[in-house]
Amino acid sequence: MQKVLVVDDDGLVRKLVCRALSSEYEILTAANGAEGLDKATTENPDFVLLDVEMPGMNGFEVCERLKQNPATQDKPVLFLSGLSGIQQRMLGYEKGAADFLVKPFEASELLAKLRLLGQFKRDREQLDQKARHASATALTAMRGSSELGLAIQFIEATYNVTDFETIARRFFDVTNQLGLNCALMFRTRGGPNFFSAKGAVSPLEKEVISTLYDAGVRFNDFGHRTQINYSRVALLIKNMPMDDPQAYGRYKDFLPTMLGSTDAKVKALNTEMALVEQTRNLTQSFNVVRETLVQVGANLQSSQSEVLNLLETTIQGLDQRIPTLGLDEDQEKYLINTLDGALLSSQRIIDGGESARAAFQTVCRLLEHLADRQNKLLHEVVQEEKTLHSSGAPEDREISSDVELF
Repeated sequence: MQKVLVVDDDGLVRKLVCRALSSEYEILTAANGAEGLDKATTENPDFVLLDVEMPGMNGFEVCERLKQNPATQDKPVLFLSGLSGIQQRMLGYEKGAADFLVKPFEASELLAKLRLLGQFKRDREQLDQKARHASATALTAMRGSSELGLAIQFIEATYNVTDFETIARRFFDVTNQLGLNCALMFRTRGGPNFFSAKGAVSPLEKEVISTLYDAGVRFNDFGHRTQINYSRVALLIKNMPMDDPQAYGRYKDFLPTMLGSTDAKVKALNTEMALVEQTRNLTQSFNVVRETLVQVGANLQSSQSEVLNLLETTIQGLDQRIPTLGLDEDQEKYLINTLDGALLSSQRIIDGGESARAAFQTVCRLLEHLADRQNKLLHEVVQEEKTLHSSGAPEDREISSDVELF
C-alpha cells in the first residue's frame, strides 16, 4: 500500500484527509513543516499533501526544502490551500509542486488527484527508466565505436611492421587504453615469444599461457582472468571485468578482431622469414656448388696438362734412344707408331676434358647467375620492407582513443 504524508496544522483537516484516503493509502501525519520534513525523510512516503499556510515554516518553504534534498526531491507534492489565486498556483509550481487543491474539497476529488499523481509518478519512472536505458545504450554504442576505431588504428599501425616486439607493443597501446593488463604469446619459427604490457612474463605465467594454448579452447575464463587463443597468438587478460557482464561481453567481442589481424600478421612474418632464410640458404648452396665445380675443372685441367707433358717428354726421350737400342727397322717402326698412337689417344682424352671443363664453366656461369638473382630478390624484399615501413605509420606513433569513424 502506498504512503501519503499529510502536513497540515489543522487537526480537523488531517482527520478528514485520513478518512477520505485510508481505504486506499497508508496515512502519515505531521502538524507543522519541521515535523513534515523529518517524516518525509524517515518514512519515505509516496506522496506529500502540504498545507500552504502554516505557522513557522509555510508550505512553500517546506516544498522548496523537499526538492533540495536528494532523498525527497522526487516525491510528488500536492498543495492544499484555502487560497485559489493564480499567484499562489504559480508560486507552488515554481517551488516544484505537482498539483494544487483548493480547500474545502470533496473526498472524491482528493482521491482523483492522488490517482492522477500516481499515474504521473509511474509515467515519469518509466520515462526515467527509458532515458537511463537509452543513455546506457548510447554510451555502449559510443564505447563500441571508439573500440572499433582503436582496432582499425591497430590494424593500420601494424600493416608494415616487420618484427614481433613492435606488434606486441602496439597491441598493448590499445589494451592499456581499455584498462586491461595483458600478456601475449606469439608462435614463431624460432619458438614461442612472450610479451607483457607491464614488466616481464614470469616462468609460471609462460607455463600457464602455453598450457591453455595447448588445450585448444578459444576462450578460457579462470578467476578474474581470460585467455583467448588463436593459431599463432594467445592473449592473457589478467584483470577481465567478470563482475561487469556488459564490459566483459564487449571485450570478448572486440578483442578477437585485433587477435585475428595479429594472427594473420604473425603468419605473414613467419612466411616472410622462412622465404628469406630459404633464399639465403639456396644462395649459399649455389655458391658452394659453383666453387666446387670451378675447383674440379681446374684440377682436371691441371691433371690433363701434366699427363700430356709427361707423354711428350717420354716420347722425345725414346726418339733419342731408339737408334741406340739395336732394334731392326720393323721394331723401331712398331715402337714409334705405338707411342704416336698413345700420344694421339691422350690428346683426344685431353680434348674431351676440355669439353667437360667448358661444360663445367657453363654450369658455373648458370649457378652464378642464379645466385645473383637470389641475392637481388633478397635485396629487393628487404628494401621493399624498409620503404613500406618508412612510408607507413611512424613506429612510435601512439594509437589514440580519439577516433572519427565517419
